[in-house]
Amino acid sequence: MKRLAKHIGILKHLDEFQFKRWLDNHAVEVLAEAGIKEGHMVLDFGCGSGTYTIPAAKLVGIDGRIYALDMDSRALDKMQGKANLEGLENIVRIDASGEEEIPLENGSVDAVLLIDVLKDVNNKESLFNEAHRVLRPSGNLIVFPMHMAVEEVEKLAANKGFKMNERKIQERIIVFGKAPEA
Repeated sequence: MKRLAKHIGILKHLDEFQFKRWLDNHAVEVLAEAGIKEGHMVLDFGCGSGTYTIPAAKLVGIDGRIYALDMDSRALDKMQGKANLEGLENIVRIDASGEEEIPLENGSVDAVLLIDVLKDVNNKESLFNEAHRVLRPSGNLIVFPMHMAVEEVEKLAANKGFKMNERKIQERIIVFGKAPEA
């Protein structure tokens, strides 16, 4: 029985990595389906080397802006290099300290991307509070909770003032909106 559970765990892990690879290769389409569009202001929290930052910057165009936040300065350097090669000037680099605090104004962004970063966040509740704070009332929180149960993320989001939109993308990427205030 233990052996079977181990094999199931390995298969699930492999499936997550295969999906992540697919997601990386289809970032523009997925981000567009999640509601990212021209003129939007988007925060890519834990952006790494820009796998989603660059496609999002192309989607939002010259009138939009992408805030690329990460604590790994080498990854941010790599992202900036890619952006320069693409001629993208709508990306604002944010070197983070590793805390969940987001150095943006209240209600300043249309979307927050949390793509495969939650596993690395110490205080997920604080991060969701911050995402809620920086999102506009019509904003979306877009989450791919790799290595986490979707149900756990849905519960956390609901407790922090989010409501799940009517769709999940590929049954793995969850799009939350801000719940109307009572």
